[in-house]
Amino acid sequence: MQMKKLLIFSLAVMMMAACGKKPENGGNEQQKPSKAPNEAVVGEPLPQWAEGWMDIHAISTGRGECTFFVLPDGTSMLIDAGEVVTSTTSPVSVAQRPNSTTRAYFTQSRYMKHFLEATGHNYLDYAIMSHFHIDHFGTPKGKGFIVSSEGYTQTGLMALYTTLPYKKLLDRAWSADDPEYEFVKASSKEYSSSMHGDYTNFVKYATSKKGLVMERFKAGTDQQITLQYDKAKYPTFKVFNYAVNGEYWNGSSIVDAYGNSTPYENGTSCISLISYGKFDYYTAGDAGGNTKMADPVAKAIGRPIEAMKADHHMSVNCMTPAQMGILKPKVIVTQSFAQRTDQPMLSTVEALLNGSYYNSGVSLYFTCIDPVIATPNQELYNNCHINGHVVIRVAPGGDRFWVYQLDDTNNFYNVKSVEGPFECE
Repeated sequence: MQMKKLLIFSLAVMMMAACGKKPENGGNEQQKPSKAPNEAVVGEPLPQWAEGWMDIHAISTGRGECTFFVLPDGTSMLIDAGEVVTSTTSPVSVAQRPNSTTRAYFTQSRYMKHFLEATGHNYLDYAIMSHFHIDHFGTPKGKGFIVSSEGYTQTGLMALYTTLPYKKLLDRAWSADDPEYEFVKASSKEYSSSMHGDYTNFVKYATSKKGLVMERFKAGTDQQITLQYDKAKYPTFKVFNYAVNGEYWNGSSIVDAYGNSTPYENGTSCISLISYGKFDYYTAGDAGGNTKMADPVAKAIGRPIEAMKADHHMSVNCMTPAQMGILKPKVIVTQSFAQRTDQPMLSTVEALLNGSYYNSGVSLYFTCIDPVIATPNQELYNNCHINGHVVIRVAPGGDRFWVYQLDDTNNFYNVKSVEGPFECE
């Protein structure tokens, strides 16, 4: 009888092994643990996000800005999904990533789906459009682009929704009482008529047929963008919205920075500070020193931060001494994609590296610097990290973080460089 029981147990163990299962009360098989999020190795794929960590990904396509966040409880957020239509012979065009045949929105979607796997979600919780410029939301009526049966062009944020849906979309102008976005005409010196019939049609379709929730981005609150799955577990996490439509929160009230004048579109950008423990990340679309927003918002924040997205691709007159003297970021990520010497501005890069703006050291990351620009300025860019996706990965609790640059010439997401840990202060 004892021999019969032993035989039955052995057969059960073999059957479970064949099915890839371990017996509950025995067996010596050891499963190889996956790498921890901060155990990245140069030349290997970046390990996946894990609960409690926070990821900030600047996705490189060579065609516009796109920043993707995985927050500590698995909530996901996207800021911008630009898609500039340009030819490979254009003087303002870098080589498209990963290749010339893949649309930017599809590259963005594939990248985000890969890093969403660890959350178990196949959607985004939030999408935010910082402002109405094509390198942030897509090129309406682009050459060769498909117009959907719903009457909008498949480009940027609109096309992305068809491959990776998002639950809620925030922009600077939406209102249930203004379905044609007339507010945009009155609130900016620039008005792109091409967004009408494209973006407006997309919003009407997605809200009425697909359940997309729309909201106008609000300044002066940390309650509009919140953790969706375990907020109570991470009480030190918050997204504070500082500015939009040329108005900013000064610490006690909303201030109109433009008064009786009207800003250009860049000055209307949505501005937020994303905080987790001691870690702070600043993102402001194109509202740099070329607008009236950067310096007063920095004054309202009033303290050094750990990292930021460069304002307006680190263009001319951005990253002012006054702004940088307050924020003093350890890491600046520039979503650069133009074949031009003023995006990024060479004098700004030099000033940041040589300590002219503030004395503490800074690490500069650029998604795309064309060889036409990099080669003549090799000595300067040798002190930077150039060409590739950029990932800031914050440890649970927000006391330290790492920065990784990933290969953007294929879809393996292999690590090119590792920097850190940086200690948060």
